Order: sequence, then C-alpha cells, then structure tokens
Amino acid sequence: MYLLLSLLSLLSAFLLFQVQPVISKFILPWFGGSPGVWTTCMLFFQIVLFAGYAYAHALTRLRPRRQFLIHGVLMLSALICLPIAPGDSWKPVGNEDPVGRILLLLLGTVGLPYFVLSSTSPLTQVWFTRVLPKHSPWRLYALSNLGSLAALLSYPFIFEPRWDVLQQTHYWSVGFGLFAALSLWMAHRTSTKTTQIEEKAVVVNDQPPLWWHRVLWVVLPALASVMLLATTNHVCQDVAVVPFMWVAPLSLYLITFIICFEHERWYVRGVWTVLAMAVIFVTAADKKMPVDVSPNYLAEMAWSFGAMFLACLICHGELARLKPASSRLTEFYLLMSAGGAVGGLLVSLLAPRVFVTYLEWPLGLIASFAVAVGALVFAILSMNKKWVKWAISLAVIGQGIFGVVMLCKWTLPVDKRIERLRNFYGAVNVDEDWDTGLENTYRTLTHGGIIHGMQNLGAEFRDIPVSYYGHESGIGRSLDSLMNNPAARVGIVGMGAGTTASYARRGQHWRFYEINPEISRLARKHFTYLADAEKRGASVETIIGDARLMLERESDQKLDVILLDAFSGDAIPVHLLTQEAFAIYRRHMKPDGIIAVHVTNSYLALAPVVERLAADMGWKATRIITEEDGDLDSTDYVMVTLNEAFLKATPADEPEDPEPRDVPLWTDKRHDLFQILMMD
Repeated sequence: MYLLLSLLSLLSAFLLFQVQPVISKFILPWFGGSPGVWTTCMLFFQIVLFAGYAYAHALTRLRPRRQFLIHGVLMLSALICLPIAPGDSWKPVGNEDPVGRILLLLLGTVGLPYFVLSSTSPLTQVWFTRVLPKHSPWRLYALSNLGSLAALLSYPFIFEPRWDVLQQTHYWSVGFGLFAALSLWMAHRTSTKTTQIEEKAVVVNDQPPLWWHRVLWVVLPALASVMLLATTNHVCQDVAVVPFMWVAPLSLYLITFIICFEHERWYVRGVWTVLAMAVIFVTAADKKMPVDVSPNYLAEMAWSFGAMFLACLICHGELARLKPASSRLTEFYLLMSAGGAVGGLLVSLLAPRVFVTYLEWPLGLIASFAVAVGALVFAILSMNKKWVKWAISLAVIGQGIFGVVMLCKWTLPVDKRIERLRNFYGAVNVDEDWDTGLENTYRTLTHGGIIHGMQNLGAEFRDIPVSYYGHESGIGRSLDSLMNNPAARVGIVGMGAGTTASYARRGQHWRFYEINPEISRLARKHFTYLADAEKRGASVETIIGDARLMLERESDQKLDVILLDAFSGDAIPVHLLTQEAFAIYRRHMKPDGIIAVHVTNSYLALAPVVERLAADMGWKATRIITEEDGDLDSTDYVMVTLNEAFLKATPADEPEDPEPRDVPLWTDKRHDLFQILMMD
C-alpha cells in the first residue's frame, strides 16, 4: 500500500504539472503569443487547484464508502472529457477579452480532469493515514512535488522536441486513463481500512491551530505565488514566451517545496535567510549597484531566478514549520492553495488594472526581503543567550528596515512619461527627449524595455523613418521598391508608432494589423506618421486583432509587401514564424510580393528559421543587416520573395557571428527555441 499510494501520488502530480505547459502551448498562438497567456493559464490552474483541495477537504468529512462512490462518479465524468485538445471553435474572434476567453477555454477542455488531479494529493495523504496511521504523510507531499518537478523538466527536453502538441495531448489523455484506474482502485481499497488506531490518533493530535497560523498558511504561499508569476513575466517580457521560460521558474518553485517538506533539517533558517536577504537585495537594486552584476541576459536571468527561488524557499520553509497534525492536513492544503490562488489573482488580474508598469516584481522582492528579515529574527530569538540574541535581533531589524526603505526608494518610483499604460499585452509608455544638436524633440514608444517606434517631431524631419525602419534597412529597401507604384498594397503586422507609414504614397493602400488596441490609439494620439500618410493621399486601415487570425479569415489581399514586426518586448510571437503561418502569408501575396521579417533580436537567431520556411515553400530569401547610425538602430531583416529583380538588387549580407544551421522546419505543433538561443 505504501508503494501503490506513492506511485499514485507521483503519477497524479506528473500529469497535473505536465498538462500546464502542454495546454498553454496549444493555445498560445491563438492569443498573440503574449506572456499574459501563461499567467492567465497559471491563474486558472491555481483556482482549480484551490477548488480541488476544497473538494478533498469536504470529501474526507464523509464516510469512506460514500467518499469512494462520489469520487468514482467524478473520475468517470473526467474520463468523458478526454482527449483534452481544444477544437478550433475555441479560437478567439479577435475583439473579445482574452483573459475571459482563455479561462472559459480551459474550463471547457481541461477543467474537470485537472480538478480531479488537483484533489488527489490531499486525498492520497488521507488514504495514507487511514491505512498506515503510524507513518507521517508529509513525505508523500514532498514525493508529489518530485513528480511535478519531473513533469516540468521532462517537457522541454523530452516531450516538446519529440512529439507535436496534438500528440502530447493524446499521450497525456492515455496517462490520465491509467491514473483513473489506479485512483479508483486505491479509493476502493482504502475505503475499507478505517481503523481504531486512526480514530485514537485524531483524538490525541487534533489540536486546532492558532488563528495567526491560519493567516500565515494563506499569506506565505500567496507571496511565493506572486514571486513565481512576477518572475515569469519579468523574464518572458523581453525574451520569448516559450515553455522553457515557464518551466524554469516553476521547477525552482517546486524544488523549494521538496526541500522544505521532505525533512525539517533541510531548511536551516539562519543560512537560507541571510543568503535570501543578500540575493534579493542585489537583484532588486541591480541598477544601483557599484558594479554591473548582470552584464548579459544569462546573468540577469540567474539573479532573477535566484531571488525567486530563495524568496519561495523562505516562504515555504516557514510554512513547513507551521504544518499541523496529519488530521488537519486537508485544511492546511486548502488554505495553502487559497494563498496560491490569491497570488495568481493579484498578478494576473489586479496588477494589469492597477499598475502601469510591472510593479509587482519589485513589490514582491521587497516583501520577500522583509519576510526573510523576520524569519532571521525569529531564528536569532531561539538562541539561549538572552542579551546576545536581543542585541543581534535589534541590529538585524535595523538593517532590515534600512534595506526595505532603500529598496522602496530605488525601485518603486515610476518615472514620469507622457503616457503610460498596461494591459494583457504588456506595459507601454510614450516619452519625449530634446535633441540639443538638431534642436528638435524626439518622441518614443516603448514596450517593456524595447523601443517600438520613434519620431523626430521637427517639421523638416518628422516624415523621415528612423530607428529600425531606415531606407537602408531590409524593410526600407522593400518599401522603396514600391515608390513608383500608386496601386501598391502593403500589410504591416505590428503597428508600433506607425513609422513605416512614412513610406506610404498617394493611391497606395496600407493595412496595419495590431493586436493591442491601445497601440493604435497611442500611434494616432502621439505620433503623426499615420495622419501624414493620409494627408499625402494614402489609404491607411487598422485591423485590431491577432494578425494571423485576421489574415486567416480574410479574402486574398494581393499584397506587394507584408512586414512581420509584431514583437512583445524583444520577443517574437512564435506562431507568426511557422509553416502554417507562412502558408497564410503566401496566399495573400502577389506573385512577385515580398515577405519582410524583422529578425533583429538580442537572444534568438531567427534568420535561419525564416530561411528554412522560405525554402519549404519554394521561395528565395535575402538578408539585410545594418549598423547603428545616428537616428537609425542596427537592424536585421530577412526578405522572402520570388521577385528576381529585387533579389538581384538586394544581395544577402552575412552575419558576423556564427548561427545555427540545419534548423528544423517550425510548425504550429512543433518548434524548438533551444536550437536558436544565443547565450551572449
């Protein structure tokens, strides 16, 4: 029974956590590849986890035979929901609330199976105490977290590269069937094993917890959940929204549970709290440090993940010290899961509506620093020497207050901008700067940490394309080829400040696709590119919604040029660079049309991916790489076309640094960013 219950705990946890990246990756292309997709999915999983724990808590109050009957009916109902792959009917139309749509989609596809899985950990431990009353069930909890960790780590390295996402949902459904059979068998066997020993143990150990223990059972996991989701947002915003960036922080989060709940000796308060205070302080005050502690992306990611890991370790370590008798474990898990759901609600729903920046990240770091200080003080107060412990405690409290004050001063003020906003698709701001040399004002649109458009507002210069869109860039050469074509039709995926409209001429039709309605508003309100193009006689149209979904539903546009420039921070939405996506683009192109892909990126070598896609559909590719020059940023564009005249006039540039070769063809169901990740 020990072995079978351990196996059930492992299997349920494995399925519980593997379905998260599987289903999230499945629907990611439908919602614009935004980091908000993952945090919304995490919110759903946390809420359903809370519901599952509430169900387990209520179920264990019933007689064992009735528990078996109710759980059996629920399990059979979950089996009817398989397989979990969502159909095309769940795709968004393009103008609905993405958060609500994602939550409904998940509820309708994976909701019931996930609910059953989420109830299994506390139920298994209750069954464990029923048949093995002399043994502690807490190691079973650590074991379930080990199964969860195995699921997360195996996904990006084994399952994702080997099988497409549709196959993954089918294999997961098979695994769920095995879990259901084992779970029903265990529920039946343990329903007859209630013993007098268990009843006596309940009487002896059933001491109600203190009220402030219950409060901490909610507050500590809530803070850990905030740190998990805020860190995930932080690292995904400017890199790439891919399963590995979800898996890494979630894996570290689970490791802290394993460390803290496997055995008390692993969480040494004095050691972990001091280390946490140091790492969290340096991470939060990164820009104020006398030396550059994060000179590159890997270093920045290491500090971010390190701070999150230690913050969660302190929260979960203190939580483990407050765990009750085994008779109270379902209540303990219920309040823990409530805290996790509260953290998810704060980051996924409240923060985007209250903050104009990702303020939950520094706030989480500051709160974690304060918790670490408090835990260290309690560790010191447990010393035997009275005067020494009070002196050290006062010194630590003083340092902690100083640290919190300085971190608040350094990280919480939000710089003034012309306009700031934040929604599901990220944080955007508009700013101005005065150029003393030209005596003109520059206005910029920034998404995350990346400039998405700039304009020189001087009367002589405001029609000149700057930043990534100069005449020598790949898109500049593509659009200049249409200068004498008054009937040209151009599609732009990603509006930004509308800089490309500076190329629009009388009679031409320009069609912008923008998923974030706020971007369209800001481009019209604070920049003049679009209005100036219309004054010159060009027709400018804006389509709000994910470009790929919109193009998929539209009739052939007969485009001369289409530009793919839809970035989230510095991250390219992967679903725009797949075989299926390029088939849609090709349908909308004229025979000699040009598909220009903006592949400038600090972290990903995207050019080989585009070149492989071009070869797959029988088109040719050329590449233009430019260096920074005045108002022009360094750029990298790949143009895919059958236009021989354009190819001859635009010979390909070679990159300075070596890039991966033999990149597999990306499809909606299979793509691997590890092969193109640049570590420098």
